[in-house]
Amino acid sequence: MVSILKSAGDFEKQIAGAGDKLVVLDFYATWCGPCKEMEPHIRKLVKHYKDRAIVIKINVDKFQDICDYYKVRSMPTFVFIKNQRRVSSFAGADAKLLTQKMASLVK
Repeated sequence: MVSILKSAGDFEKQIAGAGDKLVVLDFYATWCGPCKEMEPHIRKLVKHYKDRAIVIKINVDKFQDICDYYKVRSMPTFVFIKNQRRVSSFAGADAKLLTQKMASLVK
């Protein structure tokens, strides 16, 4: 499932509601070319891991507090959360690395 964050309160609910699923925070900007390039890869991975992972897309221009908390400095940035704990992260439009990270963390 891909969810576009609508409010900060919604963010906490989605993280808590994920249970033992892998949560991938996708920090993006509407004007970010590399972010747009990653979109097809993200959708493909979400489809593949539909029962084991969710992606929450977070617009960096709307949710600066969340970006600051996760120390987002460039886009796209991906933060991986399992059981409400940050387990990994990386910045950059690297579809291969995103695939590898998700494969290793959904177990």
